[in-house]
Amino acid sequence: MVLINKIRKYSWILRALLPSIWFNFKQLPISQAIKLPILLYKPKFVATSGRIVIDCPVKFGMIKLGCNCVSIYPNNGIIYENKGVITFKGSVLIGNNSSIAVGAGGHLVLDDFFRATAALKLICYNSVQFGREVLVGWNCMFSDTDFHKLTFINTGRYSKGFGNIEIGHNCWFANSCKVYKNINLPPNCVVASDTILYKHISCDPYSLICNENPIEIKAVGIYHNWKDDKINYTE
Repeated sequence: MVLINKIRKYSWILRALLPSIWFNFKQLPISQAIKLPILLYKPKFVATSGRIVIDCPVKFGMIKLGCNCVSIYPNNGIIYENKGVITFKGSVLIGNNSSIAVGAGGHLVLDDFFRATAALKLICYNSVQFGREVLVGWNCMFSDTDFHKLTFINTGRYSKGFGNIEIGHNCWFANSCKVYKNINLPPNCVVASDTILYKHISCDPYSLICNENPIEIKAVGIYHNWKDDKINYTE
């Protein structure tokens, strides 16, 4: 029974081998590729023109992308788009239903023991850097770009529209967090569920960060009648 459970646990590696072999030998020097350090489960390749740098000792399967970690999300692997540079500095795991998008001028750095359980959206068009031992809960997003810029009426100048993201080591992001440009988080911080970091914050290491708003009772004497809830748009 123990043997059967182990086979089930690691059977995903068999499915990952063919795309992983192609990917490793396309992206890495032969001396690294032959060890198959990167395993991709159910990958969807959008772009692979960018570079990958592994800046640490290499061993088999040290970087796992798309493996099934959380059962409440689809077991559909990972979407991979890289036109810039991704640097791995150690062991990395990114779970199922996740996406990585690195633009032509982007540099994404993932340090040792980076872990993201599921549904991670990682968007890097400038610079996104994670320190070692960062844990990211499910359904989180990191984006260093707005993808658009705004115009100021009085001056005609434009907003920059992008900035750096730097996450210190041993930070933990609970589920459903969003992190945008110009965020520099010190080490050993905890970011609570559903928190949105959208501008520079000043805090010390070992801080608990959250968007905390009081719950309001907007009205009383109201409910949802599911038997009669069709909207009449002609009224």
